[in-house]
Amino acid sequence: MQLRRSPRLSALLLACATLLPLPVASQLAAAPTARIDTGAHSAPLRAMDVDEQGRYAVTASEDKTARVWELSSGRLLQTLRPPIGADNDGKLFAATITPDGALVAVGGWSPDNDVYVFDRASGAMVQRISGLPNTITHLSFSPNGQTLAIGLWGKNGLRLFGSSNLWRTGQELAADTKYEGEVYGGQFSPDGTRFASASVDGQVRLYDVTQKKLKLLHSERPGADIRAGNQPFGVAFTPDGRWLAVGFSDKATVAVLQADSLKLAYVPVIDPKNEGSLNAVAWSSDGRELLAAGTWKRADGLHGLKRWADAGRGALTEASLSGNSIVALRSLADGRVAYAATDPAWGWLPARQAGAVGTQNFRSGLIDFRGGKDSLRLSPDGSAITFNPSGGDSTSGTLGFDLRNAAWVAPMPTWAAAKANRPGMQISDWLDSTAPKLNGRILPLTDNETSNSAALASTGGGFFLGTSFYLRSYKPDGSLAWRVAAPASTWQVNASGDGRWVVAAFGDGSIRWFRARDGVELVALLAHADRKRWVAWTPQGYYTASPGGEDLFGWQINRGASAAADFYPGSRLRANFFRPDVISALLDTVDIEAALRITSQSVIPPSSPPVSPLVSGVEIDSKTPPVVTVLSPRDGSSFSAREVLLSISVRTPSGAPPSSLRARLNGNNFELPLAYVSQWATGRNLVVDVTQSPAPPGMQQAWYEQRVTLPAQDAELMLFADNRNGYSTPAVLRLKWVGDATVSVATPTTTTITAPTSSAAEAAQAAFRPALYVLAVGISQYKNASIQLQFAAKDASDFANVFKLQDKQLYRKVEVKLLTDANAKRDDILDGLEWIRREMTARDVGVVFMAGHGINDSDGVYYYLPQDTDTDKLKRTGVIFTEIKNTLAALPGKALFFVDTCHSGNVLGTGRRAIANDLTAVINELSSAENGVIVFAASTGRQVAQESPEWGNGAFTKAVVEGMSGKADLGRTGRVTHKMLDLYVSERVKALTRGTQSPVTIVPLGISDFPVAISR
Repeated sequence: MQLRRSPRLSALLLACATLLPLPVASQLAAAPTARIDTGAHSAPLRAMDVDEQGRYAVTASEDKTARVWELSSGRLLQTLRPPIGADNDGKLFAATITPDGALVAVGGWSPDNDVYVFDRASGAMVQRISGLPNTITHLSFSPNGQTLAIGLWGKNGLRLFGSSNLWRTGQELAADTKYEGEVYGGQFSPDGTRFASASVDGQVRLYDVTQKKLKLLHSERPGADIRAGNQPFGVAFTPDGRWLAVGFSDKATVAVLQADSLKLAYVPVIDPKNEGSLNAVAWSSDGRELLAAGTWKRADGLHGLKRWADAGRGALTEASLSGNSIVALRSLADGRVAYAATDPAWGWLPARQAGAVGTQNFRSGLIDFRGGKDSLRLSPDGSAITFNPSGGDSTSGTLGFDLRNAAWVAPMPTWAAAKANRPGMQISDWLDSTAPKLNGRILPLTDNETSNSAALASTGGGFFLGTSFYLRSYKPDGSLAWRVAAPASTWQVNASGDGRWVVAAFGDGSIRWFRARDGVELVALLAHADRKRWVAWTPQGYYTASPGGEDLFGWQINRGASAAADFYPGSRLRANFFRPDVISALLDTVDIEAALRITSQSVIPPSSPPVSPLVSGVEIDSKTPPVVTVLSPRDGSSFSAREVLLSISVRTPSGAPPSSLRARLNGNNFELPLAYVSQWATGRNLVVDVTQSPAPPGMQQAWYEQRVTLPAQDAELMLFADNRNGYSTPAVLRLKWVGDATVSVATPTTTTITAPTSSAAEAAQAAFRPALYVLAVGISQYKNASIQLQFAAKDASDFANVFKLQDKQLYRKVEVKLLTDANAKRDDILDGLEWIRREMTARDVGVVFMAGHGINDSDGVYYYLPQDTDTDKLKRTGVIFTEIKNTLAALPGKALFFVDTCHSGNVLGTGRRAIANDLTAVINELSSAENGVIVFAASTGRQVAQESPEWGNGAFTKAVVEGMSGKADLGRTGRVTHKMLDLYVSERVKALTRGTQSPVTIVPLGISDFPVAISR
């Protein structure tokens, strides 16, 4: 591999992110790599493209992923994962999508300077272009999708690659290496006969590509004619191919050239006082407006869009777009303007209505730690922290988090901020500086490295610097003790008062704990910007999380240089690696092996075997669930015949074959008896022919197919396979119905599967409204007099009554089974669970409510306590969580679980060993996509659920009853949906308990908002 050097501040970086460090030889990661994944990008965006019809947008990021978005809604459709390595290897700087939306090409920094071509629908890698001379800086497809232009770093110029079947037999067609700088901009003319490129060498070049060659027609320096910058960056042809707009990375100006000669035609009117750049340019879909954006800021401090009428000759209007630099603009077929920014964020403006209602902005959900130099404060032992989600220095918005007890806490004013000075040790010039100083002496950094934060060791030793590339530890004399690579810019750093920990906040939204003596990272925390979800994990894979938080991170496993990597969200490894006890012990021991020895007798959950430290990541790879890929039909395609041939592949670790297959259709359970296929028939014409590729080492692969009968409506099918390690991440197939909407649903036969129709659609037709089945259980008067409650039984009764009011309203009928006190013995509850499972059909709604006591025993197993519980014989007299889960997960319609069991009291008695009552694992398992249960829980983590005579109920039930009675319909829409109920309950419980109880609602992937009540 050729080593690459960055001789100057590149236009690629646009002054909106950290510079790249000098590279070192590297290779793809062999072990699983922990990755943050909030469902959006976690590092600056570098490129964006859209298909011709404006259905899909693809974005590429320094977080080493590309993502495909639906442009009608903004939802994420696919995450594309090339293989990655350490440090910069895998960062993506370029992306393009074929005009028909079938293929996506991405590239950036990789060991072999690769361009990866993916099937957009499935996420499978179908081609790898390797061996290019340097980093990829630009990609664009021709109008027919058969030619790919590749721009390169340095003086390596431009390549054309392609054929009539690009994804199978593509090859290099032509090259122009006579460049003196990077190629960042490029576009084919609308008719595909020409290609224009922009380079930081100052040249805009125009090529004839009719013979799939690069025949240079013209080369001009437009900046010289308008006294603009010297670095053309973006280029864009008008829809008729007559004009070419050029944006610059080093000046806020735009030039319009004649597209046949590159002669300057005119310069749009612009304020000469504008600073920054207008590197991104585009034309409106009808060619009437010229658009530009970049690092230029408006007076409001936001990066904005300039929009000229009359193709750039007319009046100028402006609109605010994002908080950081704009890297791409694309016009959509419907007149909207899509943009990508380095926040990271992307979105769109409505057609010709800049700033009007309809503007969308999609952000990462990450907390930005910039600007708050004193907001990261530590408890003396480093186990608890405060930080400011707004990034400012004010303490008014600070949050507190106790990692040992896995909970949000109130910030403590005594927790210490970082200090950079004490007698005899003065750290200066460390903020946004390439030359920080110790007592006036410069501390040398690497090329392009910038210091962002500093902290003295609290025990009288040395000090720590957080930079754009590293977390650094220095001895008192200024010599380097150790340094570790930072996952992103180190915005804040602090040291614990006991001298054991260095804690740093990074640009990827994470806060990480390092052992002070040697810099070993031991635990990382990601707190979501919603201030509810969070996850903490160790490099060995052990983790703890809030309800709904465990999928904020996961593990990427490379499957070779020419295949897409696999990604396993945290929930997929729950059975083996959900270990809150390990995280807690780690804070005491500051050593993973010692923490595992201490917790070796505490196995959470009970299915987990005793574990040993993971040193290579092999254990994670061998304990993964299956990977499901839809081979046919294509995601996003349409169907007019209700019978569809479904073909999928399933890969699993060797020795852990799939044990079952299941599906959910439009949020409901869907029977899926797929048949194993040993050999595909000739001419199968699969969308993704993965059958031709051998399974990766250590993996095995099988293929299945089945004809299924779908409803005459749009369908979203989620497919799961499981093995001994758990369920796969769902493979999602979205199909659009274009046939006769009056087609009736077929009767099930032995060869077809009849799918349930949408409950929402039925609700619109009075004759076909769903039925509602409610099982409400509440126990106040236990057989054991020492664990009595006051309002649990009344809570169950009030809950049942408010749902009864929906009889003949939203539901055609409401059937309730109410079990309280003496009628809520163990057998009664099990009979009730059997009743609701037996009565429900696919179009109905099932609700289970449980109030009373619930506990985790010493093995971490959750039990609901019936009225006749004997705590000395818990396994025989309690209702184990498995019974509840199996019932709810098997309900054929929509399922909701309301749980209010975290009440105070030593239920197991004095001296009995029990884990603190924590429903987190229960909530996360029930609400996993494969189970599909919407969970409303009275409290989070180890909080106590409260009840009071003042309310006449528990706080949670009072809020639910009020919300169902109509108070949750804040917009007076005439209905209460589960999202409306969630919002009302959350705010109402916090108000009732003065912020000491925080209910939580988790909605599984694939379940859209639907009404649960008619407002009264």
